[in-house]
Amino acid sequence: MERHTYKTREGVEQEYYKYSDEDISRANATNIYNLAKKMGYEVKDVGQRWAKIKGQGGLSIDKYGNRWYCHTTKEGGGPIQLLMYLENHTWNDAVKELLLNEVGYIPKEVRENYKVQDKSNFTLPEKNHNFRHMFAYLIKSRLIHPDIVNDFVEKKLLYENNKKSCVFVGVDKESKPRYANIRSTNTIGNSFKGDASLSDKRFGFAKAATGNTLTIVEAPIDLLSYMTIYKIHGLSHMIENEHILSLGGVSDVALFQYLKDHPEIEVIRMGLDNDEVGNKACEEIFKKYSVAYEVQRITFQQKDFNEVLKADIQKLNQKREMEKAQESSSVQADEYETA
Repeated sequence: MERHTYKTREGVEQEYYKYSDEDISRANATNIYNLAKKMGYEVKDVGQRWAKIKGQGGLSIDKYGNRWYCHTTKEGGGPIQLLMYLENHTWNDAVKELLLNEVGYIPKEVRENYKVQDKSNFTLPEKNHNFRHMFAYLIKSRLIHPDIVNDFVEKKLLYENNKKSCVFVGVDKESKPRYANIRSTNTIGNSFKGDASLSDKRFGFAKAATGNTLTIVEAPIDLLSYMTIYKIHGLSHMIENEHILSLGGVSDVALFQYLKDHPEIEVIRMGLDNDEVGNKACEEIFKKYSVAYEVQRITFQQKDFNEVLKADIQKLNQKREMEKAQESSSVQADEYETA
């Protein structure tokens, strides 16, 4: 096994190991059923052969075949892919963790060099010389209001990196960057999305405020869409003092930290996606937090706030066209009567 270093997309140097075929075979031999339990997930048997991981969108485990499959995302694989999927590991880190936790087998090189990532060394991805791809993607493709995009840019919570991707920044209570979510601006073909290296998911992309209400959403674009919906209807004043937080998924890690940092919050409004995973996460959040907070579910017909936004804009455009047509008909009628 050889130790190497490389630079991430964000220019951060990382170490990795070149594994032998034996290493990879041992990692893939890890029992997925026991692995999921050891990682702290709630695993429920649904028959002699199958089990499910609770709260993961129908993620099924084949106990005999040592494979898994998520029916919601259409992804699956073996133990290595499970760590990549659930824990957001790279392939290299997933193999390393499996070997570290394998009883009786810890490669010497891994044992001597393994270190838990120190997230205090987090640095933001490098900025691009201009943000035109980001502005075009958010405003034209996602229909986010330009004023809202500019506001987050001015607060240094949103920018374009040197890969022409959107970067959404999460900060701690001292306004120090601790997290960055990266979203490709590609609208055709592969579209990368994920967290920057060493990001601390406790500190999500957010609109901080002074009120006692916190609205939570899954993705940063959901947050921007939510704000745009109120703006296009002339109702921005209604959420001026409202905290809005992107969880970066459905985990409550960022929610727990935000509530800790903002003791003034009394009401949690859940705006997670209207799908199996989002609705299930809302149920879990309600159970966990309703003892100390007033917890509400925001309901909508579409899947997420960006789809709600697009539907609302379409309705507003149709209304304007109808008003134009009626006005034109009225003018023509007046001209006819005058003649």
